[in-house]
Amino acid sequence: MTNLDLSYTSEPSNIKAMIKALILPRKGFDQSVGLPKITATWKAVKVDSQVLNNYLQTLSLEKTDYLPILYPHVMAGSMHMSMLSHKEFPIRLLGSVHLKNRITQHQAIADDVAVDLYSQVAGYRLVAKGVEFDFVTEVSIEGKIVWEEVSTFFKTGDFGGNQNPTEGKSFELESLTDSKPCGSWHVPNNRGKKYAKISGDYNPIHMSPLAAKLFGFKRDIAHGFGVLAETIEYSSAIAQVGGIEKSLQVDVVFKAPMFLGSEATIKQNVQQDPNRVDVFCNDNPKPSMCVAVQAV
Repeated sequence: MTNLDLSYTSEPSNIKAMIKALILPRKGFDQSVGLPKITATWKAVKVDSQVLNNYLQTLSLEKTDYLPILYPHVMAGSMHMSMLSHKEFPIRLLGSVHLKNRITQHQAIADDVAVDLYSQVAGYRLVAKGVEFDFVTEVSIEGKIVWEEVSTFFKTGDFGGNQNPTEGKSFELESLTDSKPCGSWHVPNNRGKKYAKISGDYNPIHMSPLAAKLFGFKRDIAHGFGVLAETIEYSSAIAQVGGIEKSLQVDVVFKAPMFLGSEATIKQNVQQDPNRVDVFCNDNPKPSMCVAVQAV
């Protein structure tokens, strides 16, 4: 199994990473081999105030003295792309599904502080329809971890999970019952291109209806993390658990696409679970994402 340690002193090129993701051949996942151990470090990263402001304005988020809870994921996005598009990573990123995330903020991060970013390809689980694999990210200030995330991806295929599924499962969020609308907003047609300029995620499924159709979608879809940021903002989820200064955990399971040009609706059932909301696309009865925000 390959061990690969990457180190960056400036932001990696998303264009190069996307080209690699598109054209480099992949070995494919092999249970007998597993996944390579790929780690990456980028130290003393300063927030680009212009990019942060564009992020806030694009998603209509309120500006504070602290980074939005999802923003470290955006900062590390180019590093993620470089790792997952590396020739040693056997699974083609295009065609894999971003399934879920667990984000833990141990302390709020001031928007003017330098941070160290660390990511690694972590474990995997064989499931009935394919393989899930995890991707871990940590944000540190002066050696102290202040924010961490586990991103879970899924690749369909017959990898042995039907016969010998891995013991233990990733977390799940079931849809709420008897939930009621508590907020809504319009996801504009140009959101894919605008958010891509901020995040560096130029996946074709976000760029045009035609490209999205080639990957099996009826039209182009919104970046999940952009919709998640809006969900947290418009549901007042963080305010309800004490504010951005608190130690917080955000869980999200992506269930279905949020198409560009759609109406997003947040639904909640406080009696069932005050920390949970579901987000729906137009009149689709299945939620696009299930979200939990809680103080920890």
